[in-house]
Amino acid sequence: MQIKTNITTLLIITFSSLLLTGCDTYPYKEKIQNVYDYNNPTGDKAKCMMVGDITSSMYPYTTYYMQGQDLPYSPETQEAVFNRLKNDSLHLFAGIGFFTEEYAGEVDGRATYRYDLTDLGRKYVDWSFGETNFCFGRVVVDKINRTKDTINGVGGGTVRDVYFTYHLENVPDWVKDPQIYKRFRYFKEQVNGEPFPGWHSYRVSSNGKLTTMTGESGRYRWASDFNREIKEE
Repeated sequence: MQIKTNITTLLIITFSSLLLTGCDTYPYKEKIQNVYDYNNPTGDKAKCMMVGDITSSMYPYTTYYMQGQDLPYSPETQEAVFNRLKNDSLHLFAGIGFFTEEYAGEVDGRATYRYDLTDLGRKYVDWSFGETNFCFGRVVVDKINRTKDTINGVGGGTVRDVYFTYHLENVPDWVKDPQIYKRFRYFKEQVNGEPFPGWHSYRVSSNGKLTTMTGESGRYRWASDFNREIKEE
């Protein structure tokens, strides 16, 4: 009885593996890589760090204080908290030479600062979404690990998540500073170009066509709260 149970279990596992690998011959690795490279032709915009809603025409930019920005995050304080995050991010990137930083006096007893992009900052800046972002890297898909189909809870339909291993190319030295990559919640393995787990989501149409929804390349990320200390390694 035990032998029969073990054989049945083995057959189920084997059949499940075939459903995920043997019967699915779609060239995920090549297709995902093509999408990432098409949207990142220069190979230096796979990952982007968001500074805030400052367009190119707004520089030189002077910071300002918003009531409630020192309070914990909530729907009511969201705008003010993001303003503080923007001010702190400007100061952070000024420290590595992306901005000039100049004291601009006090307003209602609070210090303000004026920032302008340097030539180094312009090298990495990206203006997507009408904001100041700093980008780097190219995602290189190394191998596909597995796929998983789920029902989309918003609008219905099938979503296929593809789990893979990748590494990053074209990572400049400034990204490897723990005060930078940890503040934006990246990992040491990522910025050092080591193998790292990733995922890519497709929408599956009724005729089986796959349409990219989201993936590892082209992601934009806010900094974590600057009140949280970043520990050096």
